[in-house]
Amino acid sequence: MINFKKGLSLIEIIMVVAVLGIILTISVPGFVNFRKNQSIQNTTNSVVSLLEEARARTLASYNNTFYSVRIESNRAILFTGGTYSSSSPTNKTVPFESPVVLQSISLSGGGSEIKFDRIKGTTSQYGTIVLQIPSGTSRTITINSGGVITRD
Repeated sequence: MINFKKGLSLIEIIMVVAVLGIILTISVPGFVNFRKNQSIQNTTNSVVSLLEEARARTLASYNNTFYSVRIESNRAILFTGGTYSSSSPTNKTVPFESPVVLQSISLSGGGSEIKFDRIKGTTSQYGTIVLQIPSGTSRTITINSGGVITRD
């Protein structure tokens, strides 16, 4: 009569744990980098969408006014008119995904606000917005004087 023992030996369990450890060691850094790159791409898309929304509302003369976007170190805010008020209930805020930060903003005339001209959709605050993650990867958003928004 043959006697079969059921179960796993200690060596089999150690081998499975070792293989899982190797797989995790190889895959986790790649996943972290993928997540960071997705964060900067998502944030760039959100900021561009907010700028395009402000321009579209201005072109449509929505509520008979114009719209602006304020860029801060960790968020962008769409607001009504040319004067930003942090307490306005009509503000639309888009937070930057972690770990994305504002690397630089370079607008004609300085400042951190892009105001779109009513009816025409142009702006005198044209220039670039650069978003970055700690690894050094960055994305540039460009607004030209005609109000057209592009990204790299």
